[in-house]
Amino acid sequence: MYRPVRSDRGVPFGKFYKPDPLPPDLALSDTVLKHVERAAHALGRLDGFRTQVDAAATVFRPLLYKEAEQSSQVEGTQVTTTDMYRATAAGDTAARSRDVQEALNYVEALREASARLLAAGRSRENITADLIKDLHETVMETGYTDEADPLPGQFRPDYAWIEESNEPWKQSVRFVPPKAAMVESMMADLLSYVQSSSKYPAIVDVALVHYQIETIHPFTDGNGRVGRLVALLLLVACDLLTTPLFYMSAYIKENREEYTDRLLAVSEDGAWEEWLQFFITGMRDQAEEVLSRASLLHELHESYGARYASGPQSVQRLLEVLFEQPYLTVPTAAERIDMSYPAANSAVEQLVEDDVLSQVDTKERNREFVAMQIMDIVERDAANLPAPSSVLRS
Repeated sequence: MYRPVRSDRGVPFGKFYKPDPLPPDLALSDTVLKHVERAAHALGRLDGFRTQVDAAATVFRPLLYKEAEQSSQVEGTQVTTTDMYRATAAGDTAARSRDVQEALNYVEALREASARLLAAGRSRENITADLIKDLHETVMETGYTDEADPLPGQFRPDYAWIEESNEPWKQSVRFVPPKAAMVESMMADLLSYVQSSSKYPAIVDVALVHYQIETIHPFTDGNGRVGRLVALLLLVACDLLTTPLFYMSAYIKENREEYTDRLLAVSEDGAWEEWLQFFITGMRDQAEEVLSRASLLHELHESYGARYASGPQSVQRLLEVLFEQPYLTVPTAAERIDMSYPAANSAVEQLVEDDVLSQVDTKERNREFVAMQIMDIVERDAANLPAPSSVLRS
């Protein structure tokens, strides 16, 4: 019988969950294996698209902000990609809201961890406790938390509990993770599994590891964000993706209640089959969504390249910048394209005339502009995205 609940009078609420070390003894059903096959196919198409298109880094860059937006919204904030880009364009870190800074921290954490993993080599052995703690430290730096986290980058020193998200006014406790004294050894067990070969498909391992991190709840705050980041890195370490150009947060946000119910059902009943079907379906759906957005961005990038192939160098440079920074001012443009203010202003005015850029405000000085076509692809709901013509067929 699956019995993860432990009684302990010394623990608040009198019980806590202590998951068994990975891996569980599973007989993967044909249904799960079919989900694995479909997810692997979708991830393969996404990774293949990245390796076959020119300027892939430029095309995929805005989607990193999309993942940070969705991850922040999973945590209950209403930060958008527009908020993040405008804050970056303004450049004044002191004036940023705590929620925006937290979302930008997520971007930085993924960039740093990706570079570190790729430098060390795409191997499961290179996902370590130090890497996970550093992820947490970056995510929590100056970011908002319900209570100030005293130990960014360190495992929690005290008890934790999760309240009912749909009835917070009742202060009803839904889940109590393992005691703090257990966290270090449980994370060591988890990482031992991550770093070893597995009898299960790598996609199944990503789902298992995500559950385990969420259940151990190793940090005082930021566990969800760290768990989603580790899932991205594990996809890379398992050679399912070349780089972490994929995001799960949108699926989790859209299916928040089912997500938490599936996690809890594993803890209470050992309902691995349902959890694997749910999580792996999300991997497939999100791979398809990312491919669609990336294809649209690629088409737009190609159309700009053709349209301005014989245009001024300042305009060509600025167009590349827009995919990294769709909101900007003329001084920012001058700095980014490494040209004089008059040259940058001329490039901006040309793109405004051509409806590539639009002025956001009515100011005469420090005017702010936005590349609306780029932002439309990034921010539009997935269900309303137009069908791209360049999605690779297979």
